[in-house]
Amino acid sequence: MTLRTSRDLMAWQPPTGWRELSSEQRHAYLERHGIRIPLRPADWEQMDHDRRMGYLSWHSRILSDTPDARAAKEREYRKDLRAWNVLMGWWILCLLVGLGIVWGTGAAGEGLGLRIGITLFAGVGYTMAILIPMLISRPSPPRT
Repeated sequence: MTLRTSRDLMAWQPPTGWRELSSEQRHAYLERHGIRIPLRPADWEQMDHDRRMGYLSWHSRILSDTPDARAAKEREYRKDLRAWNVLMGWWILCLLVGLGIVWGTGAAGEGLGLRIGITLFAGVGYTMAILIPMLISRPSPPRT
């Protein structure tokens, strides 16, 4: 089967169970049925940017979205999330140690207002400098 244009290629529907096939099994299926999926179809030059990006996304999903690749992405996400959680834990521990020094020792003197001021300053500073950027940079799970 000769599929030349991006429209013809993207209209092709993979068989049931395609997502569970390994890369080698996918290539063997395509070869057995005479289907070639080129990186750049015959109408590549006539395609606009959005259509090209759509084709490349489709190409990647058809050939590269294998169970092994999905498992590798999930492992990478878990590793990044674990590192993020450890870093977040260290920042919280540092904040608690600092507040423990302010409230648990006589380092700030006997003034209650000073202790409350330092606590508010530390809480706002921590939120603005650490917590918000850390929440923004939290790893997101891979798309399936």
